[in-house]
Amino acid sequence: MTYIEKHLNDGETLVRRGRFHWLWYARAWAALILFGWLIVGLIYFIYEMIRLATTEFAVTDRRLVKKTGFIAANVDQMSLEAIEGASMRQGVIGRIFGFGNLDIEGRGEGEVDFPTMAAPADFLKAVNEARRRTERASVDRLAEDLAHKEESA
Repeated sequence: MTYIEKHLNDGETLVRRGRFHWLWYARAWAALILFGWLIVGLIYFIYEMIRLATTEFAVTDRRLVKKTGFIAANVDQMSLEAIEGASMRQGVIGRIFGFGNLDIEGRGEGEVDFPTMAAPADFLKAVNEARRRTERASVDRLAEDLAHKEESA
């Protein structure tokens, strides 16, 4: 069970889990193969594999969560209601191989910068879909409250 799964709130469900693109693992393995005979290649390989294994990012039906860190956990999160915009960056190579960066901006100075990930457009689509469902649920609750007030009046 991952860190994010362990720390879901009551009734909260995971909508989409982000993942690193295979090229990031290949980069670490290439460093090990090419420079493994040097201590630098081995250190880089170990560092990168730990970073890739201990970084999680996901969308739930209530919030965005990004967790980094091996011994200490650094968690950035933002409620779906607080999202104001997003920017996605994919260079030519990123478009060809399907990876890119995603930054989600929230109210005030809030921002969650996700690491370079596989399929950033799909992740952003999941964020927008979860946001739409959350907004729709809020409207439905408001309509139910108004209907109950009219019945009791």
